[in-house]
Amino acid sequence: MNLKWLGKLKDSALSALPVVLVVLVIYFTKLVEIPNNFLFVFLISVIFIIAGMWLFTLGAESAISKMGEYVGSSLGRKQKLSIFIIILILFGIFVTIAEPDLTVLAEQVPINKWLLIIMISVGVGLFLVIGALRILFKKDLRLWLLAFYGLLFALACLVDKQLLPLSFDSGGVTTGPITVPFILALGVGIAASRSGNNQNSDSFGLVAFSSVGPILMVMILALTMRNAGLTYHFEEPVEPNIVSAFLHPFLNSLLNVFISLFPIVIFFLVYNFIFLKLTIKSLLKLGIGILYTYIGLVLFLTAVETGFMPIGKLLGIKLVADRPEMMPWMITLIGFVLGVAAIFAEPAVHVLTDQVDNISDGAIGKTTVLITLAISNGLAIGISILRMYVPSFELMHILVPGYILAFGLSFFVPKIYTAIAFDSGGVVSGPMNTTFILPYAIGACYALNGYDTSNIMLDAFGTIAVVALMPLISIQVIGLTASFRKAIAYNRSRKRIKGDFDDQIIHF
Repeated sequence: MNLKWLGKLKDSALSALPVVLVVLVIYFTKLVEIPNNFLFVFLISVIFIIAGMWLFTLGAESAISKMGEYVGSSLGRKQKLSIFIIILILFGIFVTIAEPDLTVLAEQVPINKWLLIIMISVGVGLFLVIGALRILFKKDLRLWLLAFYGLLFALACLVDKQLLPLSFDSGGVTTGPITVPFILALGVGIAASRSGNNQNSDSFGLVAFSSVGPILMVMILALTMRNAGLTYHFEEPVEPNIVSAFLHPFLNSLLNVFISLFPIVIFFLVYNFIFLKLTIKSLLKLGIGILYTYIGLVLFLTAVETGFMPIGKLLGIKLVADRPEMMPWMITLIGFVLGVAAIFAEPAVHVLTDQVDNISDGAIGKTTVLITLAISNGLAIGISILRMYVPSFELMHILVPGYILAFGLSFFVPKIYTAIAFDSGGVVSGPMNTTFILPYAIGACYALNGYDTSNIMLDAFGTIAVVALMPLISIQVIGLTASFRKAIAYNRSRKRIKGDFDDQIIHF
């Protein structure tokens, strides 16, 4: 095992540590009573999480990202626009079907699972094409996103309020551990195939467009389901049997991850046979990476289904129901802490921060981006929990001013910050937020409403939408601060040069 592997194993362990510490503090301080079996299963799940993140990171780097780069660079050189569009749509659909976050969300809502998955996958495929065409034709990312989000908010006025939070949530969960490495690398490949001064900023933005498509498609689906009377089915967390708790989720994950990865792998092999014609050695390397990805995702999903989802839901219920003396701000504060801790365990976040560091040649530090995303994620969870306590505080009261501020900032910061910010919005809303934080919000909403499920679709859902919004603001604030610092430094340099050499100017 080389140093690189050990380094990634260390990163995976450190990433999971914050969530573990928060749960252990709650357990030992008796803030709420967590049954021992819940805690033991959770701690065993942490081992699965670490191993899964480690293998997934290796696989994403050596296979998923490479596939995206190969496809992106080859597509950028294609002359026929029709081939470019068809292939991108198909890749977008297949890679989204393989996204585990989407499956997790689809299983938590009272809508036909495969109908929702197919609609969202088609949305990703269509908007992946739009995002790629923007890169090829050198169009301004801000203006295109502004136009499409304007369309979304106009359409939101017609959508049933009960399904509106799900619509915006779908945009976040679609971009997870499978889609993010592929789409980020795809953007790099397409941007690298064309020349221009904005290549770095153009390589980002595809994830942002891939988040728009699912929102639009679920809104269209919601318009056909008006007054459908959907009822959320809440499953109470049951104390697990330590021995048998992992068996069913593990077998389920083995099958589901295989079914999810199979289409994208087969389609890539067909694409390679027709266009790329990679060597056998290169294909074997990709195959090993896919194997790492498969095993890593199986372990990861087994862990979140067995240990993380139940304890997240349990914490949400017990903090509200068993601690009535706790004020809303305290529940909100705990949500903030959980949100900060969860972001470090998001696999796709580390893929994004690595790529930001590489693309910017270290100018935008990995640690800075990671800390910013963690704080913004905590704020998003805190705001979402607080929203449950205020009946008149609707999701759109957060999203509308939030996106206005985000787009306003985009006209005052360097383009690369805007591109990274909008990509980050999709990246942070990954499996940890979907399987740990969202159940926490659902549990809290369930207990807050007297164990009634009628408000869960309206109040608990929408949490992922707020999570996806916050990085759009926070990352651009970093960009704005950097721009101010750069301008101040230039002014000081000009004044110093002028002062030092004023007496040496010769007047004729």
